[in-house]
Amino acid sequence: MDIVLDETSWSFDTLVEDRDFRFVSRHYRTGTPDGLRLVKYSVEREGSFGVHVEPDIHQFTWLDGAMLGVFADQEFSLIPSTQAMWIPAGTVHDIAALGSGTMYCAYLRAGVARSDFATPRRVEVSDLVKGLLKHLAEDIGVEAGLRARAVLLDALERAEAAPPALRYPTHPAARAVAERIAAEPGQRETLSSLAGSHGVSARTVRRAFLAETGMTVQQWSAAARLNAALDLLGSGQGLDDVARSVGFSSASSFVPAFRKHFGMTPGEYRRSRGSTEDVQASRPN
Repeated sequence: MDIVLDETSWSFDTLVEDRDFRFVSRHYRTGTPDGLRLVKYSVEREGSFGVHVEPDIHQFTWLDGAMLGVFADQEFSLIPSTQAMWIPAGTVHDIAALGSGTMYCAYLRAGVARSDFATPRRVEVSDLVKGLLKHLAEDIGVEAGLRARAVLLDALERAEAAPPALRYPTHPAARAVAERIAAEPGQRETLSSLAGSHGVSARTVRRAFLAETGMTVQQWSAAARLNAALDLLGSGQGLDDVARSVGFSSASSFVPAFRKHFGMTPGEYRRSRGSTEDVQASRPN
């Protein structure tokens, strides 16, 4: 199978075993339909594990302590520590830690019997799921591990599925509008003006966004601007400067929007990246 990842923003260095991460692997009747393998990675820095595919094994990954980046099914997702990622068997993918933390990867041959789990899916992680992953990472024995596996699958059947990755519309004019918003997140040009520059109405663009991304233009724009803020936060800029650069009037409006979208504050995100920069809003001169 040819492996192709064409997302230019995916440029993480590869993590090296025993230098950038250590791992513990637990096997619970691995290789059988009802088995499970749990791998716990202690990751020391930002980086990815490399592009790969498991033809017959599903993967469920949660990163405790930092944000997780996932490229799967030609879509890029940013996963806060309040969520995990389900990657079904046969999906070409790569996962990256966006900072130091502890990563838990559960590998199963029998999947979750939910239609929305047939494709990569972000999942809200409950305290029960977190506890089960940590429990499975201990040396608890095969029978206890299989019991925990059954509870984990039951919990995933009931878990709340988080919104999918940010998709771009395919309609030519709507795609051009989306690319303009993503490239210049601080600009606030009206939708009518953006659509008109491509010879269509704002109504046409609205319909295309909703039909092809599942989001309104306003929702998509907000998500794209918040995604753009991540690199700026990593550069050490003050919060007011970051907020204005991605189209917010000030840090006071940016911070709650960031927390709602990513499940952590900008300061928590910076700390997860190991930044020592001051995360307070910039003071006026």
